[in-house]
Amino acid sequence: MPEMIVKPATLKELWKILPALPPARRYLAGGTDIVVACNGGCESSECWMDISDIPELKTIKETASSLFLGAAVKISDLERSAAVRKWCPALIAAIPYYASPSLRNMATLGGNAGNGSPCADGVCALVAEGASVLLELKGKKRRLPLKDLFLGPKKTALKKDELILGFEVPKRARLGAYQKLSARPYFCISKAAVAVTLEISGGVIKRAGIALGSVAPVPLYAAKTAAWLAGKKLSAVTAAAAAGIVKAEAAPITDARSEADYRREMCGVLLERALVSLVPLAGR
Repeated sequence: MPEMIVKPATLKELWKILPALPPARRYLAGGTDIVVACNGGCESSECWMDISDIPELKTIKETASSLFLGAAVKISDLERSAAVRKWCPALIAAIPYYASPSLRNMATLGGNAGNGSPCADGVCALVAEGASVLLELKGKKRRLPLKDLFLGPKKTALKKDELILGFEVPKRARLGAYQKLSARPYFCISKAAVAVTLEISGGVIKRAGIALGSVAPVPLYAAKTAAWLAGKKLSAVTAAAAAGIVKAEAAPITDARSEADYRREMCGVLLERALVSLVPLAGR
């Protein structure tokens, strides 16, 4: 465990005390990743900055054009939010696959993104939703497309001490689905995962968002497949064709969980299943 844990009450207090803290420091929100890493001997920070109760990070807010999801909102609270259920269909579809019920009462999207894991379920879904991430460092804010936050396994574009404030999801009517392959249907890290969002008019796809988990060094936005789907009528035939395209976008590795070729093939299978599941909803 770290030598010191501090818990600022506000962002203003955090930036005020930051210079006096040990240089080897990390943010702590739900702790579902960092505590496990510490217990496994993979975390050596001298100081943890507990941001779990900072009000600015615990809000879900709507504007005319977007929905803001605070970085420290618990996954279980997101699931219960009517606004999230309305505007984030892929995220809602992913939540049952997100760890276990007890962990969803602790885990946060900010931690899910800050950890930089290619298999992060919540991040994969938000990338498909077209989300942006809002960042702050000592009062200076910036915004990135969420897909651009990730540079490699456990590597992000976050600067030292830069904090994830939350995520902005555009408020556009869309359908969403999430498919995950793992050793068990729930509670396991994915071998491959696919998140899909579709904006549909008259049965025709106007805009698509597709993200892949566990099949690339980062949560991968499948831009070519998404672009190909635009203008197509949603059908089983379209789903099968898209499945062939998405396999070329995946860049999986072989590891203890699965083999690269299998993961690549399953990207196509999962995408086809996700798209077919949305066909009955396309005319509503």
